[in-house]
Amino acid sequence: LPVTVGSDSANLKRLLAAIDIATLFSDNGTTDGSFVFMLLEETMDMVSISIASEIFAHVEQRAHVLRRGMTATGGKGIVMLKMCNGLLRRIPQATMSEFAGRVQVFVGNSFALSERSGVNLRGDFDRTSVAQPANVSDEEDSVYQSFWSMQQFFADPQLLTKGEEGTGVTQFINAATIALEEFRKTNNSRSATLKFDPTGHETLKHLTSPALLRMQFGDAQFKCQILLQMLIFVKYVMAMSGDRIKRLRETATNKFALNELALSTAEQKQLYDVRRRAGNQLVSAANDRGVFSRTAQFVVYHEGCWARWKAESCKPFEQPPLTGLLCEIQSAARMFLQVQGVEFGSELVPMGSEHLAAVWRTKASPTDLHMLGAEVRGLDLLAAMQRLDIYCRDDGDYDMLTASEQARADVLQWRALRSSVFDNMFRKVDPASRSLKMLREEVFPQSDGDAMQVES
Repeated sequence: LPVTVGSDSANLKRLLAAIDIATLFSDNGTTDGSFVFMLLEETMDMVSISIASEIFAHVEQRAHVLRRGMTATGGKGIVMLKMCNGLLRRIPQATMSEFAGRVQVFVGNSFALSERSGVNLRGDFDRTSVAQPANVSDEEDSVYQSFWSMQQFFADPQLLTKGEEGTGVTQFINAATIALEEFRKTNNSRSATLKFDPTGHETLKHLTSPALLRMQFGDAQFKCQILLQMLIFVKYVMAMSGDRIKRLRETATNKFALNELALSTAEQKQLYDVRRRAGNQLVSAANDRGVFSRTAQFVVYHEGCWARWKAESCKPFEQPPLTGLLCEIQSAARMFLQVQGVEFGSELVPMGSEHLAAVWRTKASPTDLHMLGAEVRGLDLLAAMQRLDIYCRDDGDYDMLTASEQARADVLQWRALRSSVFDNMFRKVDPASRSLKMLREEVFPQSDGDAMQVES
């Protein structure tokens, strides 16, 4: 059926109905399991990219049926990968990056978390698409040369230790310092700047013309992209140097994923300072009360788990039995409620509801989970979340904590995240202050009679 018009066309509706029939036949065994994806692959090649987006939205709605019995090593999984890779090659990244992201998420959700067929196990760097600056000789363009030289390090962190000792690190730190200073000047200037649009899905394109550099410094989206690259880069470099790489080698079985970088203590301290300044500027650059900054910091903060999984050759994730999981939840709750110096009033319900409290007090089994998800939540722990400050230091590193400290940090972060869902605190707090006590007073003003007593 030729599809040449918009999403309301009769042809498109008939085509989607045919895809549903093919899905049914593939699912019940009437045809080969890969038949529906073969049909989709041929269809995607014949229609425009806008119509392909409409068809793919229909595929996403049928994902639970299409993914049934799918594996990455054979059958319809291979055909699905071929179809999605063909789509990704056609999608214009500059204007339809959201569509490309949907395709990648669909592929990622189609296989088990431990599937390693698409993982860069060797830890190779993509050095083919690095923004190249223009050749300029004017001394006034030293800022231009320094700024774009950072892209070489982002593409290959090993350049930090190549050449004469300390040369690469010094070059990057100088370039990053210049960029941060230029960003700071635009933040403090009175001239109008381009605003950051968190709802936009356009991919940033690096235009390296010297005439555009000053305008780019005033572009919020451009600044956020560069600052985020700095955070990711410094996090990776820190993970591959010093005591962290030594601890990672103890359990690593995939040596290709380890790229040790010999950095001195002074150099590591300078990189920490770059990370701190980049994180602080990310708050003001996006101008969204810190939402983008906190999201980026949270993702980068837990990047070590991904690096460790690759270093351990992508071990499959074993789901614990439900009874064991309940015991872990109970243990975590007890640890949180027994934080030294924090007391909770007797009128509060442990675990947030009567039903959860009943599970906590008894040796629970799967049959005791009736009404576990009740909406009644009586435990308010925002004031106690100030204990998170110890894990929010600029030099804090999750990987360097002991096992007990990691467990405590996980519990505190989980509780903070759970509370934020109901309090919407991420849009009310100034992240630069890190004052959760002030947040508690702002979000929940209380009278003297019902104020929660918290002692520290």
